[in-house]
Amino acid sequence: MPDGHADKAKHLTSLGSAFQSRFEHLGRLGDIENAILVNQQAVDLTPDGHAGKAAQLSNLGHAFQSRFKRLGELRDIENAILVTQQAVDLTPDGHADKARQLNNLGNAFSYRFEHLGELGDIENAILFRHQAVDLAPDGHAWKATWLNNLGSTLIFRFEFLGELKDIENAILVNQQAVDLTPNSHVGKAKLLSNLGSAFQSRFKHLGELGDIENAILVKRQAVDLTPNGHADKAGQLQNLGSALQSRFEKLGEPRDIIEATVAYKQATENTSSSPFTRYHAACCWAILCSKYQSPSSALDAYTVVLRIIPQVVWFGQTVHRRYEQLPKIGRTINAAAAMAISVEDLPRAVEWLEEGRSIVWKQILQLRTPLDELHQQHPDIADELLKVSLALDKAGTSSFQNIDSEVKHKSVEEEAQNHRRLADQYEELLQQVRKLDGFGSFLRPKKFSELAPAARNGPVVIINVHDSGCDALVVCPSTDIIHVPLPMFSSGEAVKMHSGLISSLRAGGVRDRETFQNLMNYEVSTFILKEILNKLWVFVAHPILSAVEGILYENSHASLPHITWCATGAFAFLPLHAAGIYGSDDPTKNLNISDFAVSSYTTTLTAMMGSGSKLKQDLTKTPSVLIVSQPGTGKEFLPSVAQEVEVIQRYTSPNHTCHLTHELATVGAVLGEMSKHEIIHFACHRTQDMENPLNSAFSLYDGRLDLNTLMRLSLENAELAVLSACETATGDERVPEEAIHLAAGMLAIGYPSVIATMWSICDPDAPLIADKVYANLLGHCDNSESQRVKLTPAYALHEAVKHLQEEVGEMNFVRWVPFIHFGV
Repeated sequence: MPDGHADKAKHLTSLGSAFQSRFEHLGRLGDIENAILVNQQAVDLTPDGHAGKAAQLSNLGHAFQSRFKRLGELRDIENAILVTQQAVDLTPDGHADKARQLNNLGNAFSYRFEHLGELGDIENAILFRHQAVDLAPDGHAWKATWLNNLGSTLIFRFEFLGELKDIENAILVNQQAVDLTPNSHVGKAKLLSNLGSAFQSRFKHLGELGDIENAILVKRQAVDLTPNGHADKAGQLQNLGSALQSRFEKLGEPRDIIEATVAYKQATENTSSSPFTRYHAACCWAILCSKYQSPSSALDAYTVVLRIIPQVVWFGQTVHRRYEQLPKIGRTINAAAAMAISVEDLPRAVEWLEEGRSIVWKQILQLRTPLDELHQQHPDIADELLKVSLALDKAGTSSFQNIDSEVKHKSVEEEAQNHRRLADQYEELLQQVRKLDGFGSFLRPKKFSELAPAARNGPVVIINVHDSGCDALVVCPSTDIIHVPLPMFSSGEAVKMHSGLISSLRAGGVRDRETFQNLMNYEVSTFILKEILNKLWVFVAHPILSAVEGILYENSHASLPHITWCATGAFAFLPLHAAGIYGSDDPTKNLNISDFAVSSYTTTLTAMMGSGSKLKQDLTKTPSVLIVSQPGTGKEFLPSVAQEVEVIQRYTSPNHTCHLTHELATVGAVLGEMSKHEIIHFACHRTQDMENPLNSAFSLYDGRLDLNTLMRLSLENAELAVLSACETATGDERVPEEAIHLAAGMLAIGYPSVIATMWSICDPDAPLIADKVYANLLGHCDNSESQRVKLTPAYALHEAVKHLQEEVGEMNFVRWVPFIHFGV
């Protein structure tokens, strides 16, 4: 049918409705993508004054809402509100479709309320849904559905504000919706489930047994009416499990717990349902098993949780959306690991902690994995996988700033759909590869036997923090995992310590690479930090060092052995490398970790595996160094940057050095040079964006070199990045398991070793650290007789920090503690 045909838009609308219906039954993402595509075409083909325009806009809004429920991308619900509001505005009062348009607009506001929690959205949702119900006569085919929607919205407002009249009205209108709908109606199950939710909500508020009995009764009916394989089935089962759990908590009948766990388990098995629903059901199942059933059943449940996580934090989502999913996932992983530790399945605990940390970084690195072995045996599928991997790695990164808004909207939509199609293709190719002989574990999470070599240069200490307690798992070069319980520590203590650390830095007036202010509060800051480092020593570091004392030195070829910290939760923000007893009147009682070992940090064991082989210093080869300096201007001027560059150049030759500064240090120039040099040194300001961590950046002459841009690089010859800027290893406390900071970014793009800062550094300290680090790394390039041992970066920084301690005083913690080493 040609585009100019009078019926073209009508048939596109029908096709969109068919795709929408199949999506609602089977939950296939491709169907809702197609529904949006053809509904948008129908809208575009229909002139503004056309009588059918409002209905087409409403259908498009409904499709956007459905995809929002599936993927959670805020842009979809914003678009849904926009086009549905247009549909309402185009529909005159008295028109037969007015009630439907109002209901759809109410739905859109309700979904946005669930996502953002803003009261104005739920008020709008109730207003428009009420209007829809009021406009529908009793015999209207959609009256029951609209009553049900109004009831759901009243439940949300009740749970938000706690006003009893809202839940009373919700039960009333939900019951009316059920009574108006015959059992044979396809939507009856959803109405029953929502009525059950209203009863359960009132039960939680008033505690009346009749309410939870009614909730279970109607939720059972909802499950029975929903066929297996239907997209709604997991949600109905999860709702039933929740009601049974509530009754157990009231009456203590073991039967309810058994039935609840069965319902949650069945919900996880309904693969056509939303991954978010199935993940939540799996978590509920695991928690119930942990509390009331056997550890083995809890481990089974957590195994399913881990299996669903890649569908929740999915390649086809934007990186920003993936990060939004991670805070709850991190806590679940800690709980899973704690359960595995409790039954002494230490390898599984390590595997799960590895699988659940730095999820997004690992996804990025996975797309850049060399396919050499696959290419040798199956070149065709290797080429196809490489092509899709490269495209998926770059997906979603185009910029549309200077494009007409309508064109921009369509371009963003097309790119998002293309991104998701690539993710589907990638996953299909992985499944094909895993069916080939010898490739069954291709790009699957690593088993412990594959992770253990990360400890080849010294023990790696993984610290798990959970409500049930804290534990250290020490992965050793030559023995089994050593479990060190930390009974004197808790997740709450770690959070409290992190809060104290932040307070102490504020008290000390630590600012961005400038001389610290508020020096009269220096004593307060020092006292708090001293207490934190003391506790870390007594309750964490000393028990761990005592447990590994026998093996700590057996692999050490230097004066001190090497230890790597891999911490979870709030521990990820605590200075474990500086734990110790300082300032004692008896000098013999002053002890700290640096007396016993050289410390490094890692985001994951995988990060050490990928880069360990790269860092083999060729002492005959002088590494090339890229220096990027940007002292800034005015108030933000960094006076010591010039001196910092000068001391680095003492140890490098002009032939092996590139210095970009002032107007030469542009984003494009730095990106262009990074692949040509083994070492990069940033001496500049940085910006930390806590709202969108991927916008954290180095401040250069013409703008910001941000984490999002760096993530697109993949460097092969990189050896070391020195980030002489503030807070380059601080991260985001909302997602401690992800290490969303510039240091982790440099590790991910190919630098096996990174020197970074936990908080703001004092500007004059940067040249002191640089001088000793490069002297230890490179020696004096102009002195051919100098045969001094060239240290690896971790040892080079260790010596440099010791020197800084001597200069500023060991008790001046804010000055020397922030300098840390990541990687190998």
